[in-house]
Amino acid sequence: MILALDSSTPWLSMALASSEEIFFHLTHYTQKDHSRWLIKHLSLLQKEFNWEEELEAVLVGLGPGSFTGVKIANIVAKGIAYSLEKPLGGFPTLEAIAHQVPTSLAQDYEILLPVIKHKRKEIFWMELQPWFQKSFPSPEIQAGSKEEMAKKYRNRKVLVITPWQEIADFLKGESLSVFPPQQSLPEALRLIELYWWRNNQVVISRENIFTLVPFYGSKVWG
Repeated sequence: MILALDSSTPWLSMALASSEEIFFHLTHYTQKDHSRWLIKHLSLLQKEFNWEEELEAVLVGLGPGSFTGVKIANIVAKGIAYSLEKPLGGFPTLEAIAHQVPTSLAQDYEILLPVIKHKRKEIFWMELQPWFQKSFPSPEIQAGSKEEMAKKYRNRKVLVITPWQEIADFLKGESLSVFPPQQSLPEALRLIELYWWRNNQVVISRENIFTLVPFYGSKVWG
């Protein structure tokens, strides 16, 4: 059984699943009230499932996104892993967003471009290969305006994946292909699926409780 958390964006997401069954999966728009809802959902899990004893690992979305949002899920995930003596691992939230695209569709494009909105009219994105789930990519997180992004990728065979409708509408108007925003949420369940895809390559460990570094924007912080 694996617990996954992500609060990097205005959407808070949690999932609890094994390789055979999904026990809990919730993603909803909370804007800035992540900590209250996260604790509320964890309390619900404690009442409904015996997950503490059966937990194998904890996964967390590493961002980028809101500084406070990224920090909340990472601190909570590290606290759970530490108190229950379980290994910890994480993936960029951008990869979880990109993983929403069916592989059959992704193969029609040269590059997948998951996008997260940030403050001051800035967006963050990654360039991912269509088959990125089968590897352990560490592409650079890029930052800029949506106008800069449109100029950079215009006339290239790319697919934008973002849950923000206004970003999707703008980039679609700039002739970029866009995956439906309502299907592009940063769901914690995708973190668990990425873990299963890369089970032989992903490093999860107790040491990550002290060393795993999230992303804030295009940089990392400890």
